[in-house]
This record gives sequence, structure tokens and C-alpha cells, in this order.
Amino acid sequence: MRLFNKKKIYLFDGSKGFMLQKYGLQKGELAESYNITHPDTVMRIHKEYCDAGSDIIQTNTLCSNRLVLKRHGLEGLHDKINSQGIELAKQAIDGRNILIAASIGPIGELLQPFGPLTFEYAYSLYKDQIYACRNADVINFETFTDLKEMRIAYLANRETVNLPVICNMTFEKNNMTLMGHSPKVCAGILKKMGADVVGVNCSNGPDKMGDILKDIAVFEDFVCVKPNAGVPSFVDGIAHYDQGEIEFCGYSDNLLDFNVGIIGGCCGTTPEYIKAMNYIKDKDRSITVPVDKSRYIFCQYGYVDIDDSYETVDFDIIDGDIYDNIDNAYDINEEPCDVYNVFYRGDNAQFMFELINQLQDILKKPFIFHIDDKVCLDSALRAYCGIAGITGCDFSKYGAVKI
Repeated sequence: MRLFNKKKIYLFDGSKGFMLQKYGLQKGELAESYNITHPDTVMRIHKEYCDAGSDIIQTNTLCSNRLVLKRHGLEGLHDKINSQGIELAKQAIDGRNILIAASIGPIGELLQPFGPLTFEYAYSLYKDQIYACRNADVINFETFTDLKEMRIAYLANRETVNLPVICNMTFEKNNMTLMGHSPKVCAGILKKMGADVVGVNCSNGPDKMGDILKDIAVFEDFVCVKPNAGVPSFVDGIAHYDQGEIEFCGYSDNLLDFNVGIIGGCCGTTPEYIKAMNYIKDKDRSITVPVDKSRYIFCQYGYVDIDDSYETVDFDIIDGDIYDNIDNAYDINEEPCDVYNVFYRGDNAQFMFELINQLQDILKKPFIFHIDDKVCLDSALRAYCGIAGITGCDFSKYGAVKI
């Protein structure tokens, strides 16, 4: 594994936003602007987490993409805010053996077809922010509620600076993401695409993380977990968390049963929580959940072992007409099957990208692509939020599995 030693347990830091509020961040202020307006405050928080025993600290850059900064009139300071976020963390470390994780979160708008955000625009936003954070040791993609968006962010990193990555999704009370993705599917797709570490942050307190981690560990033998300090209650719009550091640590200890390699805190946690968790670093790390190495293909909503029997339905793509294909998809999406065989005999790569981007939200079973043209196959795989099966070409890009 790049960067991390799988024999040890790494202690992450805790919340940045909670600490910034403690030190003066006002409602409506952008936390990331403090990298420029209040650098001493940001550095103070980093130093407190370093002194508390963190092996990894994350930068104050969670929401500093161009779109969010534009809303606050700060778009022209994009590069400075992000690069300064890395520099402040470096100064706080002061030569200690502590890793810097560039914190990068969701853009703040829904992807098409549920919102206005296109694949290409999201990709460009992430590419810019990742490049501005290129001097970090690792990128921590965190608090993602849409697997599609996480996948775009992952590709933007891989195709630019290619830093090691931690991919942390966030789940609702039903243990699904806001967009309906399960922990097992998220972990399987991201690991098979090549993510260094997959995990979960925010979501819940540590007492409610077990079921999520158990599913992630099916595909990840070095899980990252950053729970909240319990469930918040709100007074005058300010969150108050119900778990103190001793109770938080008592639950966190139990999470080590799920292949955990990195553990820290999210909302409501402070350096005192991290200091109380230092004992975890002396524990022997173990892989207690065997990683499933079967040959699965995935869609956003499930997966199929292609070495077992499965039922298929064929879908023949009509070249050049997205709306006719969408109509046909609605006609067959109620037919019982485990996998869709998707056939395309044309050579229009842009058409394929646009169609698959929409088709996968209608036909909610894994795809096997029967596409001979390599450029078109590449476009289909790039758009597909899953791990597809492929035939004909010996082409495993985007984690695709040769059938």
C-alpha cells in the first residue's frame, strides 16, 4: 500500500469546524477563509491536534472548491486558500513524523440528472483543487454522500497529481448514502478502481458505526473511520454533541474489530478526544473480517459474482438517439434479471458517455459492455459508476472485469 504501514493503527485528528467555531468562526463565515484571514487560529488548531498525538492531520480545505468560494466572493483566492491550507499544516507539524491529509469534500450541488452539476464541471473543480493541494502527503476525500461524485473526485486525482487517497463516504441513519448507495457497494467499487483506503466519516457516533464498518471491511483490509461525538442537538442553530471523550473512546475501541487502520473523530470531537484515544496506537492491528476477493461486477445499487450463475437481459443501443434509448430502457427495466448485456456497434464516443451517464440510473443492475470500439468502451466505462464486465477487448481500465 502506498504511504501507510498496514501493521500499525494511525490516529487521525478531530473536527476542524467545531474548533474554529470555538475560536471565533461566526455563522455564515466560510471556515476555509480563515487560512488567509486568521492563519494563527488555523495553525493553533493543527498544533493542538499534533500535540494530542495525531499521526495524520487534515487541512482546513474541505469546501474550498471554486464554486463554493465564488458564492463567498473568494473565487480569485482559490489557489492561495488551498495552498496556504497545506502550508499551515506543515508549519504546525514542525518536523514531526505526522502526515498531512488535504481535506476535500463535496462540491455542494447535485450531479445530473438530479441537479445542475455535470460530470465535466465537477471533474474540473476537483482537478483544480487537488492541484492546488498537491504538496500534501495524501488526499482525504470526506463527507461524500454521492458515490458518483466521489468517483469523479477520485479520477480527478488519479489523472493529475495521483496522490494516495482516503475515500470516506457518509451514511444516513438507514446506513445508506443520501443517494442510495450501500457501504458494501461504495467500498467494492472504490477499492476495485484503486483507492488506497476506503472508510466512513461523520454519519453517526461510534456506537452506531459497526454495521457500516462490517460491510466496508468486506472489501477493505485497512478501513478509515472518523465518527461524530454522538448525535447532535441544536440550540440557536449551534450543534451540541452528547458524548464526552471517555464514552467516545469506549465505543471507538470496539470499532477495531472491523479491519480499522486509521481512526479519529469528526463533528464535535476536539484534541481532548484524540489525546484520550492515544492508547489505540499501542494495540496490535488485526484483520478480523476476511476480504472478499470474488470476481464481482457492480452497479451503484448492487453486485454480481460473475463466476456464479446469473440471469441477463440484452439491451441494444440505438446509435445517436439518447431519448429513444432512454424510452427502451424504461420498457425493460422491470424485466427480472441480475445483469444487463449492453451492446453498441457504433463509434460515437461522446454519445456513449452521455447515454451511459443517464442509462445507469434507469437500469439499476450491473452492466456487461459488448463494445468493440476501444474509444467508445473507454467513454462508457468512464461514465459508468460501477465496475462493469467487458467482452472482446482486453481492457481493464476503471476496474472493469474481463468476462
